[in-house]
This record gives sequence, C-alpha cells and structure tokens, in this order.
Amino acid sequence: MRGVALSLMVFFGAFTALLGFCSSVSELGLDGATDGWGSLAFVMKIVATSTLLMLVLLYHAAANTVLYMYCKAMNGELAMEIAEEFASEYVSLPFDDGKVPHVVSVAYVG
Repeated sequence: MRGVALSLMVFFGAFTALLGFCSSVSELGLDGATDGWGSLAFVMKIVATSTLLMLVLLYHAAANTVLYMYCKAMNGELAMEIAEEFASEYVSLPFDDGKVPHVVSVAYVG
C-alpha cells in the first residue's frame, strides 16, 4: 500500500507542479505595457488554472479517502465495527419515526 500512496502523491504532485509552472510562465509574458487585470485573456488564464488546480486537489482528496477506506477494510476495521462504535450517538428525530433506518452493509474481502 505504500507504493500506491507514493504513486498517488507523485501523480497528483506532478499535476499540481505542472499547473503551477504553467501559471507562472503565463505570468512572465506580462510586462508593464499591458493592462494586467484589465486583459480578458489574463483573467481567463487565472480562472482556467484555478479551476484545474481545484479539480486536481479534489480528485487527490477523493483518491486518498478511497485508499484510506480500503486500507481500513484490509486491516479488519469493517463497517459494522465502525457502526457499532457510533450507534450510541445516533439520535432519532421526530420526523423519521415511521421510516426505515439506514442499513450499513459490510463487504468481506477474502
């Protein structure tokens, strides 16, 4: 699992570095003669780079979460044990009395 975690860090780190490099290179083309923020192209570059960076970081967080849950399941910390831990903290609200409670399903790997 350490190899998978390392490859995730390298993969998403490379994309983040590439976006940072592209952002800084596009900024080098601006000299004192241009409008800077008044230029629509400059603003669109910033918006596009920020959007792509946000997506890369979001996918990185999602990939880390999936890897974390997979490692927890492989080490024996199943969903049922987690559900039992938080069962005492569940509060029944008055508007859901007639409804069926949510069921936690447990997947066994083996």
